[in-house]
Amino acid sequence: MILKINPKQSISQIMHSLSSGDTLLLEDGIYKEKIEIWKNDITITAEHPLKAIISNKDYAHKIMEDNNECNTFRTYTLYVGGNNVKLKDLIIQNEATPSYIYGQAVALHVEGDHFTCEGCQLQSAQDTLFTGPMPNDLIERYRGFYPPEKLKGIPSKQIYRHCTILGDVDFIFGCATALFEECEICSISRNSLTPSYVCAPAHAKETPFGYLFYKCKFIGTEPAYLARPWRDYGCAAFIDCFLGNHILLEGYHKWNNTNRDKTARFFEYTSTSDLTVRVPWAKLLNRIDATNYVVEFKKYLSD
Repeated sequence: MILKINPKQSISQIMHSLSSGDTLLLEDGIYKEKIEIWKNDITITAEHPLKAIISNKDYAHKIMEDNNECNTFRTYTLYVGGNNVKLKDLIIQNEATPSYIYGQAVALHVEGDHFTCEGCQLQSAQDTLFTGPMPNDLIERYRGFYPPEKLKGIPSKQIYRHCTILGDVDFIFGCATALFEECEICSISRNSLTPSYVCAPAHAKETPFGYLFYKCKFIGTEPAYLARPWRDYGCAAFIDCFLGNHILLEGYHKWNNTNRDKTARFFEYTSTSDLTVRVPWAKLLNRIDATNYVVEFKKYLSD
């Protein structure tokens, strides 16, 4: 069934009437609300590409109705807890920008498995996209504060194709195995003297694959690192990507005064950039290894 709604209606209220296999079609306009998706096997799409905007403005230090700070993991505009959910042609934004005023402000938070995001634009500044689950230490820390159904720590596989993702600090982060294919990754101005960071992976040691940025375009105007490990063993690969001049020559940061350079799993291959200047703990792939990595990653993702 295809159910069509307009901005005068509430997506959250309509969500309760959806069943497996249904599609929610959003007419053009701005949907100002905070949304959670717990249904499985549903699609939410725009009637016209990038003309339907889902928007909210929660941020980490905002005091919520329970008199507690919002915390990063409650700032989301859209939360996906159901499996086999697909988002298509939407703009999802957190209006709490710039980050030097608001700090962490998640636009899209995904915990469900076999998630697909196609042709969407994700907009915020710090922590734009959280690819759940949380690291195990945070799951333990937030017991009693965060709802138990959001602290299961179940592995998630996610796909982002032909999307645009905007942010400044760690704006793609988390523990999911996630493919970013032919996406535009835009580092926005931070108004700071310190560099920005594109992604912050936190994958467990036993997770064989983390993030794969494949044939993506990285653009921006201010200095940025490609990645820094949010936890030990964080994993990210950058293969056949276009990297703008804003990407710092060393490529990666070990995360302040940690020893995560000893465990981080960062991989890179490109035929257009000089990779000899990268940090020595990032692995530079040859053409054959890069091709095999993509094949094995996609095979794991589809299992």
